[in-house]
Amino acid sequence: MQLLILILHNTRYMDRILAKMLEAGIRGGSLLDCEGVLQAMSHNSVEPPPIFGSLRQYLNPERGEMNKVLLSALSNEQVETVRKIVNEVTGGLDKANTGILITVPVLTVEGLAK
Repeated sequence: MQLLILILHNTRYMDRILAKMLEAGIRGGSLLDCEGVLQAMSHNSVEPPPIFGSLRQYLNPERGEMNKVLLSALSNEQVETVRKIVNEVTGGLDKANTGILITVPVLTVEGLAK
């Protein structure tokens, strides 16, 4: 079993990802709003550090839209299915500012529906 963590910068993809997961029989998980470090620095700093100031032009501080985090405990087979779904829907996580998918081993789980 693994914990899948998907941080999606382009949130318009999330509904399609979740729909395709349901179609594949994968249910359960939690969605959280989050903000990236560069977004936070852009919004909250009156005078950002020099490196962040130069990156400000690439950010859209008026965007107001938070990133989304999907957390889901999945079997190894389900992780591979979700990975394929995410890359299909987004066009690939290798594109800049798309998102990141991480999995970590889970040693103990309680409360999952069977």
